Amino acid sequence: MELYKIAAIVLSGAILLSGCNLKKNPVYDLPAGARNYEQKYYEDQDESLIEIDGRTYSFFGTLRGKMSDDSIMDCVGYLDGDKNTRIYRLMDDPYDNYIMVKNMEGIMEQPSFYRAMDTRQKDILTPSYIESLGYECWGSSGIHYEQSEAVIGLVCNAKNVKEIGYSVKINDEDSHVGGVRLANFGIIKQGEHFTVEIQENRVIKIADKDKPFTVTITFTVLTGDGDEKTVTGVFTHDMMLGGYLRDLEIKYDDSIGYYLYENI
Repeated sequence: MELYKIAAIVLSGAILLSGCNLKKNPVYDLPAGARNYEQKYYEDQDESLIEIDGRTYSFFGTLRGKMSDDSIMDCVGYLDGDKNTRIYRLMDDPYDNYIMVKNMEGIMEQPSFYRAMDTRQKDILTPSYIESLGYECWGSSGIHYEQSEAVIGLVCNAKNVKEIGYSVKINDEDSHVGGVRLANFGIIKQGEHFTVEIQENRVIKIADKDKPFTVTITFTVLTGDGDEKTVTGVFTHDMMLGGYLRDLEIKYDDSIGYYLYENI
């Protein structure tokens, strides 16, 4: 399965957080009526803290490598009266245990990540792009980057396919969209294997992560000519985190076009 992950990348890709990218993407904009949050210094703890929605956050770390801009859920406001220093919630952190602070004018400046103090000495799910700086105040507070996931094996058995897009529902609620393609953006060879992965953070706000949930996926195809085609058929199956289903196929027939074939 790891080989399949290497062969395919998520359509959105990973975009390095830089000033240029941030200014162009509206996900980073301040919302109407954005609130100002004041960072307060506590001498007894020798640290500055941010309070948001009843939780207090302390500086934890910085960016590890790069992150995609679809990892940003929304902007909750700005910091210390500076509307260019903005605070964001993260899509990959459904419990809001972390917030991201980013100066929009700092083209080369890395974002900072703050962690909720009520998670101290707890082992919590942490987005893989957050790098702990090992501050003493966090002591033995744990992090783990690994997430449980439900995985579906997908085979492209149709010609002239450049990308396969998909839209996922969990228990009939919209979850997320994504897609797969070759790393070189070329035409996918017939018989090429990919995986569709539904990670823990996509499930826990919709379903009980320890019980079965219903996965519904619809697919589209982008042809080598640049045309987007709907794939006939819908995948629906009960799954659990940690489960794996294989050999879901996309095929082509002159009479119906692209269609879904389940060999599971």
